[in-house]
Amino acid sequence: MHTKVHGLSPADLHPVPCSLCGSTQAAVEHRRGIFQYLRCSACRFVYLSPRPTQEKLIECYQRYLPSEEGDVDAWGRMMKVVFARAADAADRHAGGRPGELLDVGTAHGFFLDVMRERGWRVKGLEIAKKAIAAARAKGHEVVEGTLETAPFAPGSFDVVSAFYVVEHVYDPVDFLRRIRALLRPGGLAIVRWPHTAPLVRFLMTLREDLGLYDPPWHLSQFEPATIAGAMRRAGFGSIRTTVGGWTLPAGPVGRTISATGGLLAETWERLSGRSFPGVSKTTVGVRQDA
Repeated sequence: MHTKVHGLSPADLHPVPCSLCGSTQAAVEHRRGIFQYLRCSACRFVYLSPRPTQEKLIECYQRYLPSEEGDVDAWGRMMKVVFARAADAADRHAGGRPGELLDVGTAHGFFLDVMRERGWRVKGLEIAKKAIAAARAKGHEVVEGTLETAPFAPGSFDVVSAFYVVEHVYDPVDFLRRIRALLRPGGLAIVRWPHTAPLVRFLMTLREDLGLYDPPWHLSQFEPATIAGAMRRAGFGSIRTTVGGWTLPAGPVGRTISATGGLLAETWERLSGRSFPGVSKTTVGVRQDA
């Protein structure tokens, strides 16, 4: 097959080992067009292989985020509950004393808006130029680039957040290690991620053409055990995964379904002590020092 998807062809893709443990032993979990996801036989992590180079992905990301004003505002409203829950977690961890926060993959700076209103000193990191311009227009300090190129000194922040970013990065453990390095001792990482894998396994029995894995953007498909494993490898302790709120789509029906599902998932989590599958999660971890 030589069909181009998002400007990519099979010639642009190359195989990779497991992003968590490095094993090359894996079985196909899901196929869609020119893309496939593998499940590692050693650690059970699901990842995209073959995949585009990091440079090719950065090119693609210039067209990834919404650019129309209405779409941008809708995305900010959609994340309102999730951002509020994350802000509460940051405030609790800081003992009510606002500190310094970095939002990685800040997009248009909506979480920076929330935290600035709560008295935090905020900075953002982003690769999409139009999103950077929008965040800067609101007065935010946003650096263009990735954690590999970020100019921040080690131990600069009390909290580092990343909403729906870890599933996009080439090496999630390295990504989390870089977050840890930017945190002060005892600092908090807040990581939001889609818990798609269980939902896909169920729905694929009903319909095979669903695009819930969202290739090539999502390089990794986390589950509570694998995100906790990645956090531990990166040097975090006190790791906790929760539903952490729910998104609010634009339409009233979608909002009702999402809020109802989120509340049910949180109730299930509270009563059973187990993670509800198929609902996005927020994982927090504290920088550990020997």
